[in-house]
Amino acid sequence: MYNPDESIEFPAKAAAEHRYDDFSILLHWVTVVLVASLWTLGQSLSFFPKGGPREAALSVHILLGITLGAILLVRIAWRAGAGRRLPPADSGWQGELARSVHYGLYVLLGVTVALGLSRVWLYGNHVFDWFAFPRPAFSTRSVIRTIGGLHADLADLVVIVAGLHAAAALAHHYVLRDSVLRRMLPGKRKTRPEQ
Repeated sequence: MYNPDESIEFPAKAAAEHRYDDFSILLHWVTVVLVASLWTLGQSLSFFPKGGPREAALSVHILLGITLGAILLVRIAWRAGAGRRLPPADSGWQGELARSVHYGLYVLLGVTVALGLSRVWLYGNHVFDWFAFPRPAFSTRSVIRTIGGLHADLADLVVIVAGLHAAAALAHHYVLRDSVLRRMLPGKRKTRPEQ
C-alpha cells in the first residue's frame, strides 16, 4: 500500500545513510552558535560601559572569533577529507544554488574572521590581561575604521545569508516535507512503524 510519508520517514539504516556524520553535524551547530553569539555581542558592544566591562566584552568577542576561525578550518579539512558527502537534495538550478550558498557562507565566514582579526591586530587590542596584539607601525585610524566597517558589514551579510539558508531548510521541512533538514539534525532518527 502506498504511504505518502514514505519520503519523509526512513528505516533506521537508510536514515543514517541519508544524514551527515555526527562530527559534521556538531561542527555545523557549533558554527551556528558562534555566529549568533558573535553577531549579538558585536551589535551590543557599545552598550557596555567604557573601560573594564567593554574591554571584557570585546575580549570575549575576540576569543569567540578566533574559535570560529579554528572551527571553520576544521570544517573545511573535515569536509575535504573524512566527512560524509551526501548527494544534492535538489537537482538542477536549485541544487547549484544550495551548493553556491554553502560555499558562499564558508567564504563569507572566512573573510569576516580575517577582517576581524586584522582589525584587532591593527588596533593592538588586549585580550583580558592575558596578552595584547602588537600594533604595527603602519596602522592608522582610517585603516582601522575601514577594516572594522567591512568586518561589521560582512558580519551582517553572514547573518542574512545564514538566515536565508535556515529559511530554505525550514521550507524543505514544512512545505516540501522532505528530509533535507533532518540530514543536519543531531540525535537518532525515529522511524515510523510499518503500516
